[in-house]
Amino acid sequence: MSTISSAPPAAQGITGRSWAGGFAASMKRRWVAYLTSRIEQAAIAQLWSMSDRELKDLGLRRSEITSAVRDNPRPRGQFP
Repeated sequence: MSTISSAPPAAQGITGRSWAGGFAASMKRRWVAYLTSRIEQAAIAQLWSMSDRELKDLGLRRSEITSAVRDNPRPRGQFP
């Protein structure tokens, strides 16, 4: 048996797991991104349904809802 024409069984197994593992990791990243997007959309919708007074109690203005949900804090020194 020639060592040039075939890879050792251990290397063949690693290659197969690497491809499958990479595919699984990619699908997991996509699923997490999808779920994160859906949760953010639900939070934004919930905040938009609140009154201005309720938003003020939370320290938010309507113009800040999207950035607050997506975790983009206001620059330092700016207050509501």
